[in-house]
Amino acid sequence: MNTCKLLTMASASLLALASSAFAAGPPTGVTMGPPASVTMGPPASVTMGPPASVTMGPPASVTMGPPASVTMGPPASVTLGPPASVTMGPPAGVTMGPPAAALAHVPTNLPVGAPAVANVASQLGKLNAAHASPTAFDHAAPNSAVGAIATYKSEMTTALALTDPAAQTAAITAARQQLASSTNKDLTASAVTKIDDTLSISGASPTLGTTQ
Repeated sequence: MNTCKLLTMASASLLALASSAFAAGPPTGVTMGPPASVTMGPPASVTMGPPASVTMGPPASVTMGPPASVTMGPPASVTLGPPASVTMGPPAGVTMGPPAAALAHVPTNLPVGAPAVANVASQLGKLNAAHASPTAFDHAAPNSAVGAIATYKSEMTTALALTDPAAQTAAITAARQQLASSTNKDLTASAVTKIDDTLSISGASPTLGTTQ
């Protein structure tokens, strides 16, 4: 038993001494790593990469891209676009837009196009009541905008039934002046044209009884 205890104590002492020795590093005079005479990496006589005699990329005799004799794009004899004999747009005898006869009934001072439509609607103001239903016309108060439009339609129907040109012109002028007075609106030719179209009134010049 005493022998075992002595061996155990001796082993523990040796382990303690060894641990202290390892913790302190190698003994003096012992260097870490390879000897100073041993260099790391390849020898100085060995170069990294390909030999100097080997060039990178294609040989100098090989040019990049197509040969100089090959031109890019179509040949010079090929022209781009339609042939010169083909003209762009409609033939010379074809005019753009409606025929002149289709616009013959439109007064020269009447603007056309989308801006003109918006302008006419702005000019009409309360005269847009011309879009009212037949029932609204039948029951409209005489001093209302719808009533003024109903009176105008009735007077224009009577005027257009006259066979005497002078009397008809006077009646149309009076009907339009009355409409302008009743609604406190200046009637232009474009506004009258819009109203008459809405009321299905035709045959009266839009310049009669209107402001130019």
